[in-house]
Amino acid sequence: MQKFLLSITATTVFIILTSAFSYSQEGYIEEKPQLIPGSDKAVIAKCTDGSTAYTYENYKIQTKPSEDFEGSNIDIYKSNPEDTDPCTSYHPKPYYYIKAGEFGGSNTFYGLYGNLLFLDQWTGRDFKRLLAINMDSKSLVFFDTYVQPSIKDGKLNYFRTLKAKRQSVKDKIPCPEADKWESQGKQVLYVEKMSVNLSTMKKEHSGEFSCMPTDPIGTAAPKRYGH
Repeated sequence: MQKFLLSITATTVFIILTSAFSYSQEGYIEEKPQLIPGSDKAVIAKCTDGSTAYTYENYKIQTKPSEDFEGSNIDIYKSNPEDTDPCTSYHPKPYYYIKAGEFGGSNTFYGLYGNLLFLDQWTGRDFKRLLAINMDSKSLVFFDTYVQPSIKDGKLNYFRTLKAKRQSVKDKIPCPEADKWESQGKQVLYVEKMSVNLSTMKKEHSGEFSCMPTDPIGTAAPKRYGH
């Protein structure tokens, strides 16, 4: 009985060590996604070269922090059955690529929905933009200032952030908690609830306005975030 237990233990240790070795040899570790809720599901891997790979049914997205700007360079590949390692590509050149400072800001991959690729873009000012790229035409088809995006039933839902420095905005949207939030180190956002039909890319205004606190987005000199 003792020999049997020792045999099981030795075999278990061998399997664990072999699995760990094989896993490290593949050059990546799995990572939890930080993408728009409701966007297409991806198999996500953190690669040993510092890049992150997002594998979808039709595309593989590989992102890597830029050495020149805030944000990431993004390479898009067409999926291929021969790609068994998420951190390498069968194709020698990407189908499409987006530089970290392209479109006038600092870009971070934010998800895929059908043929639409979403970017979170920091502008160097105290707000962010959400961008959508049509992967077929390789063109920018949507952008807006935003917070709290989600996708449901073919619609992108989000809150558009308005220019809080304008007194007309503050007069239009009462925000009794604003002073309290700012004293706590928060940034106050004045927003309108919005949606976009992702088939037509038509924006729909709700006419519903409100305010909300957020961590300060911050500002920076242009050379830090792009063009």
